[in-house]
Amino acid sequence: MEKRLAVIDDVPVMVKLRKQQLIDEELPSNPNIDTNIEKQLADYFNFALADGSFISWVVENDGEIIATSGVCFYVLPPYFSNPTGQTAYVTNMYTKPEYRKKGIATELLNLVIEEAKSRGYKVIRLHTSDDGKSIYQKAGFTDSDGYMVLRV
Repeated sequence: MEKRLAVIDDVPVMVKLRKQQLIDEELPSNPNIDTNIEKQLADYFNFALADGSFISWVVENDGEIIATSGVCFYVLPPYFSNPTGQTAYVTNMYTKPEYRKKGIATELLNLVIEEAKSRGYKVIRLHTSDDGKSIYQKAGFTDSDGYMVLRV
């Protein structure tokens, strides 16, 4: 298995895996909103990968992407525990079911955390499914106002 940074050519697979993640996590769609989630995801990944506001690592096995990770970088208004307002948001963490429980997500999470640290971000946030919560807790994330947060 090989870990590498995602590139624009990976976007179609990233879209497919992100959509599967949303389905697996049973996140509701809104029937009142006419959406083309595949196009919206592709537009986002293409734009954010190109401008560096989103970094993603993928894991390949025999040339097939079997896991993804990602981190978005943004700035909130400063607050007491984060006077710069800089926030890294972990997202798009997904491993195909047949490859789970092999440490892949943990390795990808470590890459995400190191990237945030290397950019000087002191606050890393995320939302998690119940299935993924233990991975984040082991990495030092704690519950905070509906998010899990790691302060570095």
